[in-house]
Amino acid sequence: MKRRQLLHLAGTLLCSPVLVRAADTGLTGPVRKRILATIEVAAPRVINVEHLALIRRFNIAWSPVESGAPMLNPAQPLGDGDTLSLAMQITAGKDAAMAAQRLMEAGQLLPHFMQMATLKPGSYALDQASFAFTERHQLLLRRQSWRSLEMLGLGAEDYLGEGYWPTPAVDGKRPYGDFTNYPVEMAQALGLPVRKQPDGTLTVTPALDKELEALHEQTMPAMQVFVRHAGLMRNTI
Repeated sequence: MKRRQLLHLAGTLLCSPVLVRAADTGLTGPVRKRILATIEVAAPRVINVEHLALIRRFNIAWSPVESGAPMLNPAQPLGDGDTLSLAMQITAGKDAAMAAQRLMEAGQLLPHFMQMATLKPGSYALDQASFAFTERHQLLLRRQSWRSLEMLGLGAEDYLGEGYWPTPAVDGKRPYGDFTNYPVEMAQALGLPVRKQPDGTLTVTPALDKELEALHEQTMPAMQVFVRHAGLMRNTI
């Protein structure tokens, strides 16, 4: 892709009404360099106490790409306020570059956290309301297809250049595997009826399709509840 195409895609992704524009446009050179260096290497093998503390504060948003999917909010990954200051506060550190590194590592570890943690079904507080988290939500969160920045066709420099943090997202086109007809893969994951057509394609009934689309949209609040409350079964990838 040409840079103009990348920025157009970034604009589609990042300028959605569901996202608030980041105020983090004044990162220093050393901080930006540390962010880029962290993104270029593999995620840590261990979720440490600092990573977990950051994950607990993650602000989950909805990506508007294709069918939509949950994402770590690139505008405000830790919620309201200056992200770098919040990261330093959460990690109890005074080194801004190290706080940025830990935040990027925690973002890289988020897809692994979804596999390494578990949450008991029940009602959980969420934004002055409550959310009924079910085993269905948990199954779907573990089936989601996460995409790195490179797989999305974006680079960390593009995000930083626009004042955003480079964060991971679930693939909005194929959120649960290989099918663009994602309700079929949802039905398979949940053990619900799937029909095979004469041409070999798989479908679900219109009623079930509508039900699964609504359930798919619930994966954003389900993920928000999960990162806040789920307990780690192990801390090593």
